[in-house]
Amino acid sequence: MEILDEKCLNCGGSVKYFPKKEIFICEYCRSKFTLDELKKNKEKLDKIPNLEESFSELKDLEGYHCKNCGADIIVQKNTSSTRCVYCRSYSIIKNRLTGVYKPSGIIPFKYLKEDAIKAFKDIVKGRLLIPKDFSNLDNISDMEGLYVPFFLYDIDNKTDITASCTRVRSWTSGDYNYTETKYYEVKRGGDLSFLNVPNDASVRFDDKIMNAIEPFDYSKMQEFDTSYLSGYLSEKYDVKMTDAYKNVLERIKNDSKEYLRKDIKGYSTTIVKNSNNDVVLNNNKYVLLPVWVLNINYKGKIYHFAMNGESAKLVGEIPVSKFKLFLVILITFVASFLILLLFFKLSGYRW
Repeated sequence: MEILDEKCLNCGGSVKYFPKKEIFICEYCRSKFTLDELKKNKEKLDKIPNLEESFSELKDLEGYHCKNCGADIIVQKNTSSTRCVYCRSYSIIKNRLTGVYKPSGIIPFKYLKEDAIKAFKDIVKGRLLIPKDFSNLDNISDMEGLYVPFFLYDIDNKTDITASCTRVRSWTSGDYNYTETKYYEVKRGGDLSFLNVPNDASVRFDDKIMNAIEPFDYSKMQEFDTSYLSGYLSEKYDVKMTDAYKNVLERIKNDSKEYLRKDIKGYSTTIVKNSNNDVVLNNNKYVLLPVWVLNINYKGKIYHFAMNGESAKLVGEIPVSKFKLFLVILITFVASFLILLLFFKLSGYRW
């Protein structure tokens, strides 16, 4: 197994990518480098034969040898970049980023760890029913910047729907109330194009959470280079591309039906009876997208949060304090009772 890690050209220490400045900074001597400088250095190193390559391939494919401190580290089979638990330096597992596992593009992190912590503080701030000590940062059991594998699909859909609609009007004439209901069959159709429809390609991540942190700005997509992984974790995909495509097809069909349904206006009720879809896949690609993952350990339960590393949108599960909920219900009941009592008193009602 071949391991890559971005090293400082001056002291040999690990370097980390800083998105706001678009440079790489050494964590030890603070030297700064551009992506082009690191690329040129890698081209020089590639010309040097690796005499240990045949030996290293005999090692367990679930482990790697840290070049910084020499420790042997066990990693999950889908990990493509990781961090040594001893010296905290980052390494890139090259053979998990080649061939079919080589991404065609990557959106670099725009927001840092401090931004993710701030977003977490903001999302829990001011929530009335949240447990008092849930927002304590000491509860963060795990927090990592992670490049999550995604498949992106470009799809055209020639679609149509048929809906049953009604128009209802009511009026009064004399002593009688009248209601008239008219029934219609309404059709809508169109040619819809969908670009960069994402589906996360790792079984480890909850699809609902990954969908919730969308969208990503795909205009920020860069050609894949392992240097962007410096200072972050990453994984290769382990979801079958056909399974991901089935998920995307279902999403496309539902979005198409909803889009056409919203175009039916002026009716009292609208019920879609059936829809037809003629789908054409134009392009699909495999990319890495930036996500900050936060795990909050609160009273023995893990609460998962994820933040879009490009837009800073954060989602997650927030617990409710049973005690605070009881107080709110009690206060609401007492307040309603007092208002009702005051109303009866002002209206002259006697008990």
